[in-house]
Amino acid sequence: AFGYPIEHTQGFRFPLYNHIVLSFDLPELKGLRMLERFQPELIHVSSPSFLCSAAILYGRIMRIPVVASYHTHLPVYARNYMGHIPLIQDFAWTLIRFIHNRADLTLVTSPQIKKELEDEGVERVDVWRKGIDTVKFDPKFKSAEMRHRMSEGHPDDFLMVYIGRLGAEKRLKEIKGLLARLPNSRACIVGGGPQEAELHDHFKGTKTHFTGQLTG
Repeated sequence: AFGYPIEHTQGFRFPLYNHIVLSFDLPELKGLRMLERFQPELIHVSSPSFLCSAAILYGRIMRIPVVASYHTHLPVYARNYMGHIPLIQDFAWTLIRFIHNRADLTLVTSPQIKKELEDEGVERVDVWRKGIDTVKFDPKFKSAEMRHRMSEGHPDDFLMVYIGRLGAEKRLKEIKGLLARLPNSRACIVGGGPQEAELHDHFKGTKTHFTGQLTG
């Protein structure tokens, strides 16, 4: 991307959530060799992940500052997908503290998540506000054909669109209540994920269109 090479480490599918692939950077230690070759001034890791732990360890060994950006709220995933395991959310917070308190800075996507992490004992947290690529996402790309498709032939209706992974943590079921309260409203859900079949059943009988995963 942007003219820079992308290299991959050996990974495995997480058995409790098989839509994601995780990596410890073992047994190859390919990530460590890449860092030794590249000699970066800063390491940026995306969290939570097993590879994040390896990168923080490498940063400590090589004395390179590490910035961890926190994108997936692990305690919510733990509750939704492993809630049957006693104290699983407490264990998730223990992992977050263990990993992120070893980073030089943790960046989160909102002040609310910042406060929650700080209340749970995570140090050196700041907000990294999200932006929009206004070149790629521009109103000039508006498509009457796509709106017709998403609204199932009713382009003048109020249309709610979700694009992303279909998982319990996204709380997509709550859209059904909005559809009931808003007259002439429709929903279009774009994407795939572990909750896809369940959502099809949940929205049965509503004006909701599932496109599946789209690319391009």
